[in-house]
Amino acid sequence: MKRRGWRCWLRSIQPRETPDPAYFIGRGKLEELEAIVSELKVEAVIFDNDLTPAQTRNLEKALDIVVVDRTSLILQIFAQRAQTKAAKLQVDLAQLQYALPRLTRLWTHLSRLGTGGVVRGPGETQLQIDRRLIRTQISRVKKALQKVEKHRRVQRKQRQEMINVSLVGYTNAGKSTLFNALTSEKQLAEDKLFATLDPTTRTLDLPDNQHVLLSDTVGFLKKLPHHLVDAFKATLEEVAEADLLLHIVDVAHPEAESQIDAVDEVLKELGALERPTLMLFNKIDLLEEEGHIQLFQSKYPDSLAISAQNGAGLEALKELLAERFSAQDVDVSLALSYQDGKALDYLYKHGEVFDTDYQGESIKVKAKLPQRYLKALDRLTTNSTSVILNPKIDS
Repeated sequence: MKRRGWRCWLRSIQPRETPDPAYFIGRGKLEELEAIVSELKVEAVIFDNDLTPAQTRNLEKALDIVVVDRTSLILQIFAQRAQTKAAKLQVDLAQLQYALPRLTRLWTHLSRLGTGGVVRGPGETQLQIDRRLIRTQISRVKKALQKVEKHRRVQRKQRQEMINVSLVGYTNAGKSTLFNALTSEKQLAEDKLFATLDPTTRTLDLPDNQHVLLSDTVGFLKKLPHHLVDAFKATLEEVAEADLLLHIVDVAHPEAESQIDAVDEVLKELGALERPTLMLFNKIDLLEEEGHIQLFQSKYPDSLAISAQNGAGLEALKELLAERFSAQDVDVSLALSYQDGKALDYLYKHGEVFDTDYQGESIKVKAKLPQRYLKALDRLTTNSTSVILNPKIDS
């Protein structure tokens, strides 16, 4: 039993080969639970599994208290964390989709969902009205989310020229803390589940005048409800389209291995498991044994040990990213017309200029530039000539 404030939390586990179709737990465990609920005056029972609508209804009838399953609890936490309009819409959609098949009682509170006046048709039951109300609301939320998705697609299209790096990881692994440390932002970073729901993207400056876009995303979870994955598709597209994923792992957590597997499962569901990934073992400042991190790094050789909290390993991370992305650079030599002076500014901003020789009719420039910027440079050099010295060939 755990105590938090004046509340008590009692945990009970029952091993079974298959769940009971009526109550999920066995009849003997149900009788035991009834006695505990009565003795301790329990306010609610939470199951760390998904229950069918019938199981929830039967348990609430037998125990005479509120019964909450895993998905319902996660949805409630998401609802508390949602701050922006987009996050609230996505949580609303997930909650409505979860509630629709569970309408087996009178949901008189549905009239407060903003659907206007409700007129019961001939022979229409209260349950049918409730279902109609939820379907109407689902349709409205989906239309509102389509506008959000359209806006985000436009934003991503505008950022296509830059490398996109996304932070992924189990919830509370330290993604937002790392995001703040790398970008000098003040993104909400708290020791709690799902502190961040909306993707936040900022510029990350790397050595050798390199710049990439870094995105913080919603944390993953074991058995993440499909309602949430579907509702947050617009948010998670940032992950599926990233040029590189930084998989943040709380290496000090006793279940770090299973959390890695859980993140991989969600990435697989998003079609992003094959994206280039760099594993970052975070919170090394909390480790008591030095050999602990060595075990993880031996299993994941393409990894880096860091502490987002105290900054350990962050400079090494930046240098590693710069080295990784500089391998995609090309050397260019230009005879730059004075009419195309903006191109020189572009080279200084996005590349590395080695030499400039101001001559009578042109400026001779030698520079290195990420390949993705070549098209934009070409648009700025309509009156100039250029030669790519080491063009990269896409595989």
